[in-house]
Amino acid sequence: MEEALLPLPNVSVRQQGSSQLAGGGCRFRECKSARVRQLVSRLDLGGIEFSCKIESSDSDSIPRLDHDHSYSLDISRSSVELRAISEQGALTGCSTLAQLCATGPLPHCTITDRPRHPWRGLLVDVSRHFMELKTLRSMVELMHHFKLNVLHLHLTDDQAFRFRSEAFPDLASAQSYSKTELGKLIDFAADYAVRVVPEIDIPGHATSWLVAHPEWGSEPVDPSTQRQFGALKACLDPSREVVIESVQTILEEVIDTFPDQFVHIGGDEVDPLWWSRSESVQEWACSRELYSVRDIQADFTRHIVQFIESRDRTAVVWDEALHETLPQSVVVQAWRGMQARELSVAGGYRTIVSSPYYLDLNYHASTHYGYWPSMSASDWKSQDRRMETSDVLEHVREGIKWHQTFGDFPNVPKRSGGCILGGEACMWTELVSDELLLRRVWSRMPSVAERFWTEPSNASSRDISARLDTSLARLPKLGLTDIGAVPPIHECRTLQPLFEMLEPVKWYARMLTTGGTEERAQGESIDLEDRPYNTESALDRVVDRLPPDSSAVRRCLADVRAGRDLNVWTDGWRKQLDDLQRESKRFSDLEDLHDASQALCRLADVAEGLALPSKSLGGPFGEYLLPIAFAFLDTVNDS
Repeated sequence: MEEALLPLPNVSVRQQGSSQLAGGGCRFRECKSARVRQLVSRLDLGGIEFSCKIESSDSDSIPRLDHDHSYSLDISRSSVELRAISEQGALTGCSTLAQLCATGPLPHCTITDRPRHPWRGLLVDVSRHFMELKTLRSMVELMHHFKLNVLHLHLTDDQAFRFRSEAFPDLASAQSYSKTELGKLIDFAADYAVRVVPEIDIPGHATSWLVAHPEWGSEPVDPSTQRQFGALKACLDPSREVVIESVQTILEEVIDTFPDQFVHIGGDEVDPLWWSRSESVQEWACSRELYSVRDIQADFTRHIVQFIESRDRTAVVWDEALHETLPQSVVVQAWRGMQARELSVAGGYRTIVSSPYYLDLNYHASTHYGYWPSMSASDWKSQDRRMETSDVLEHVREGIKWHQTFGDFPNVPKRSGGCILGGEACMWTELVSDELLLRRVWSRMPSVAERFWTEPSNASSRDISARLDTSLARLPKLGLTDIGAVPPIHECRTLQPLFEMLEPVKWYARMLTTGGTEERAQGESIDLEDRPYNTESALDRVVDRLPPDSSAVRRCLADVRAGRDLNVWTDGWRKQLDDLQRESKRFSDLEDLHDASQALCRLADVAEGLALPSKSLGGPFGEYLLPIAFAFLDTVNDS
């Protein structure tokens, strides 16, 4: 039974027997929650009597951080009984019932479950690439299915401003969300026990602000820089009263639109250049006894936090905003490694852990699964070392080592009250379009969700790959998106044996090029103009549509480790080389696959013991990897 559940529940007791389900819905005996009835009515529970008992009378409300998501589920021969303290807990229990329904006969069991962390989030960057509301609703459905409860919308950045302000309509990008549209998304998410948290990123990442309102900056901004990716230098001028007033006006609209208790105000990657060379900013700073750029940002942040708290809301910031004067009421989102988490908690702040869960880095699910938000510092360091020695990550090893220790951190006084609220995975979308989002996220996110929900002692890394594949395969049975099929990798279907073995390069190797990652690891900056991608780049190649963690590679890896006959794989590996040579005459976009194709053909000989394994067969081949090649190195080492 447990192989069907992801995340694993805290306590599950399997009883004898199971119930064959007929088509159609169940018989409702007792269920006052319209939201629960709506979810359960979609399941094929014909022949079953369903009841739901919720202690709290606070139904049909917007989810809150303090809502109780615990539940119990009792399944017997002819009945299902769901119990919860809150409606949000009952809705969460519905996801477990749905997972069990998709496995065939409904197992008789008792499940008692509750989350490890109250904040189980997913950030979606809608600034670099716009995401349609339909796609975001699909995200919400999948979040509920895997027991995530916070959708963090990164609404503004250098590249675009996606919130349609009524006070400043010229700020909004051509593709943006109205208050009405966002309100409908919030209501939709509430039906799935998911909160929607907005982020308006300030004072840096402000190019889109200053293109519309250059008077809010200390220097003119070149509109053409909006097409570039990376942390740009544009930032708001904190010395101008009109800037503070305008930001507060926009945040007032955001608060009016988003009912959640939390409002994210960014604070990351504020480039010091503009403030440092502005005479007016420096004079203003001296008059306020602000002696560094960090102090200037802290002063700006305090003003904004005070405004947000005057509206009975709580501010969230990225860890760069940590400062000895940052109010302890603020929640800190730690993304710059273990040191940021440790500093934040020791400083007395409620902390959200994100650094191990950056989905845009194309890591495998098992890599993310090696971390959990509350793990000890020694366990975290051990997992860091495992990443540094991974064959799959060798092509970006120096970049990863640099990334684990980069950044300057302030001296924050140690105070009580710090804790870990939970975790939040982040999908930054420089290389992710609307059609690609679901595959990029959900090929790995379910395993991350388990780290946010389940006690570490209850979960095992031994079977996570199999449970991940099982969970993804059942999604279409429940009317959810088949992330393996949509969109197709390429219209040339004969090359599936090649496509399914390929993955994109890891870390920032696509954004910076492999050579660029080495320069970054040496502390050198990469000219934004020299980066291979910008907002105008078409994301329509094979490498764009590949999952970062191929389920076929996971299955093949299991066969290699078990010593099974690999002919089912190698026949296709040999044939695909001839197929590619023929098909690339029809499809010119396949030409960059030739090196990887030849390596996969040679790997067939390795798999059959006719040649020795080599790291070179794993790549990288431009932007592609053949990660299965490294599995054969392991077999040599084992022997």
